[in-house]
Amino acid sequence: MNDRPQKLWRPFAILAAGLMIWAGLFALGAFLESGAARPRHDYRKPLIILATMGAFLAIWGVALWLRSRRRP
Repeated sequence: MNDRPQKLWRPFAILAAGLMIWAGLFALGAFLESGAARPRHDYRKPLIILATMGAFLAIWGVALWLRSRRRP
């Protein structure tokens, strides 16, 4: 019955995937800028959004990993 640790990561992985999809939609909207008078497709805006979400998820993942190592 060692499958308990494997099942614990599944909700976090689903949440992280959902957050990346959400950030991807925001990045796409920032790139397209359909509401602007003169849209400029600047590739830096979506990169900033995706990098920020990636950094957040990385810090979150490291914090969860360190927490799991402290527990017996």
